[in-house]
Amino acid sequence: MRTLTVLAFAAFTSLAPVAAAQDVMAASGAYRDLQTICAEDRGRLWGVDICGPMLVVDPATRATWASESDGAGVFSDTGAGWTGTLPADVTVANTAVEWAGRRWIMLIAPLPDSDVERRTLVAHEAWHRIQPQLGLAATRGADALHLDDEQARVLLRLEFRALATALRSRGRARRQATSDALLFRTERSAPSPAAAASEAALFRNEGLASYTGVRLGVRENPDLYAARTLDDFDTHEAYARAFAYAAGPGYGLLLDDIVPRWRTELGPYSPPDLLLNELQPRIGNRGALRQARERYGAAEIAAAEQQRAQALVVRRAELRRLYAEGPRLEAPLISMRMEFNPSQITPVPDLGSYYGRLTVRDAWGELRTEGALISTDFQRVVAANPDATGLAGPGWSLTLNPGYGLSPTSAPGVLTIVRISDADQSP
Repeated sequence: MRTLTVLAFAAFTSLAPVAAAQDVMAASGAYRDLQTICAEDRGRLWGVDICGPMLVVDPATRATWASESDGAGVFSDTGAGWTGTLPADVTVANTAVEWAGRRWIMLIAPLPDSDVERRTLVAHEAWHRIQPQLGLAATRGADALHLDDEQARVLLRLEFRALATALRSRGRARRQATSDALLFRTERSAPSPAAAASEAALFRNEGLASYTGVRLGVRENPDLYAARTLDDFDTHEAYARAFAYAAGPGYGLLLDDIVPRWRTELGPYSPPDLLLNELQPRIGNRGALRQARERYGAAEIAAAEQQRAQALVVRRAELRRLYAEGPRLEAPLISMRMEFNPSQITPVPDLGSYYGRLTVRDAWGELRTEGALISTDFQRVVAANPDATGLAGPGWSLTLNPGYGLSPTSAPGVLTIVRISDADQSP
């Protein structure tokens, strides 16, 4: 990386010079983190070099720092990397993105101040860049919606507590706690093969990325780091998409100890499957399950989850009223790109999932919202209570591309987005 220069600072953002300088220093620092991680790993973890080009993007302004030229003249060489404005059709998120003929690691600014958190984030997103090379492509719409149910949450929290205990233990105690976690996982998955499949899909996506982030990003005691993450998730409000961020490092690090060659044996399996094959816990033994529940405080968890379930009945009724019964905009999803917080998802059975702070870009334009619903089949996004223009509502706004307009549907008070024909556009 070239030496930083003052000229590069003003090009990155429209902020004051000092703040802009800090942004460039942080962005180039993240790329140095990546280079260091790659030098330490040397492709050993996954058999592939995880290094690659990096973008650091301010989501509000789309001002971007890049580790190399985009090759299309969008960015300018400042001597401290390349800077410019990311085109509007490129989704902004902590992710990997195909753009300008290459696959980039993308990070959202501001970056974490903590060295450990920043390195973990960098390694996580770097894994997503090599994900297709590993044959582990992400599955669209694979939310584990069943994890919002009362009994599933009880079992998942027990599983997390057992995993955290295993990570803090060694020898026989570690294997016992890991077996307990697998008992809870198997009990939770038994009622529905589809539920198990959705968990596995998320595990092989975000779970493996999160494991990579911790394994390569945390230099001192990654087991303890992963255990603390599981502690933080013990009272998490929305597991449907977020659970794998905590479970992935837990299971992955335990596999490193118990089945060291597991990454080469994944095949169609998810990481817990490999531990299940190795440890052979007493699946189906009700006495063993009862004892395991008592070890990790099942009564306390069950009482808390019963209270949450009662409140959720009221919350889901309100979401149904807003997104299935009241006036609303129902926008078709054609070639959707979305930005969202995986910790802000509430499943609504037979309707879809409510997303807090969601941005959707599609052929018709852009919908920015502090809350919207995506249908179960991922065919439409719904925003509630549009105003007289149909372009805004409480906490949301819609920007339409040329050639698209709004049209009422056969349902009273419901609008949709339609393609306007050339004839319709004529004066």
